[in-house]
Order: sequence, then C-alpha cells, then structure tokens
Amino acid sequence: MAIFNLVDQASSYGAYHNNTVNKFIHIVFVPLILLTAFIFVDNLPHSSFLEDLLVPLNSISNGLIPIALSTPLAIALSLYYCILDVRVGLASMLWINAANYAAVYSINTYGLELATYYGTIVHVVSWISQFIGHGVFEGRRPALISNIFQVFIAPFFVTLEVVFMFGFLNRTRIEVDHNINIKKNK
Repeated sequence: MAIFNLVDQASSYGAYHNNTVNKFIHIVFVPLILLTAFIFVDNLPHSSFLEDLLVPLNSISNGLIPIALSTPLAIALSLYYCILDVRVGLASMLWINAANYAAVYSINTYGLELATYYGTIVHVVSWISQFIGHGVFEGRRPALISNIFQVFIAPFFVTLEVVFMFGFLNRTRIEVDHNINIKKNK
C-alpha cells in the first residue's frame, strides 16, 4: 500500500467500511474524535518556551486563527490529505481546522478542565459508537485493529465519502470500489 496514493489509502480503509449505517456513524463521530483529540493534545504539558512562542503567534493572528499545540497536527493532517488529493484535502482542511478552532475556543471559553471533562465524554461515546457501527452493522473489526495508522486516514476517508455522496469524483469512486472488492476477496 502506497502511503501517498489516494486509491490505495481509501480502498485499504474502505475495505472495513462498506455498510451505509457504519459509514454514517463514521461521518458523524470521526470529526468529534478529532476535535476531542485536539483538546487532549492542547492539554499536554509543554515548556514555557512553547508557551512564549504561542502567545505572539496568537497576537499576530488576532484570534482569528488560534495557534495551540494541536495546530501543527491539524496542519500536518491537512497537508497529507492535500498530497493524496488536493480537492479532498482542501475540503478536509476546512473542517479539520474548524475542529482545531473549536477545540481551542472551548478551552479558552470554558477552561481546560471543563473542556477536557466534556471532551472525554464525547470522545468515549464517539469511540463506542464506532465499535457498535463495526460490530452491529459492518460485522467486521475496525481497520485500526489491523493497522493503527489507519486512524490517521479516517478523517480523509469520511471527507471522501461525503464527496462521493454528493456525486463528485465518480471515476475515483469506481477505482476505489474496485480495489475494495479485490481486498475483500483475498
């Protein structure tokens, strides 16, 4: 599987996500998992050097684009997705950076402790929903059980699924579906 190949990545992940209900569960809960993960990353202990670096960056952006520990992760994921496919990557970039903004906003508005408390509840419920989607509707274990790094392709995959639902990238969808059928029959 090529790490920078859209069809390879989407079909590897998609082989574990064929059921419509399970796909919908992922479309709803993967963004919530990512948002809460950003809260957790922003919760990590860090040096005063990093804090001193973040303050001027936030003053430059004037609060429009909050810069936090999670921001480089949001940017890195977005750039990787743009390498896979610029169109889907840009669509992913919008909601991933919005999730990062929401994470930072919730911490700044409600405080780190409360944001983390509710973030933990949402995170756990989201993961439980995902496992129910796989166990009850898909009848197959999650992709991350076979390869933990599949967790990083999940946001791209749900964006790609939404793009497919709206009827875009039909040629890519046909190619991905063909590769999924090959993987399922192995």
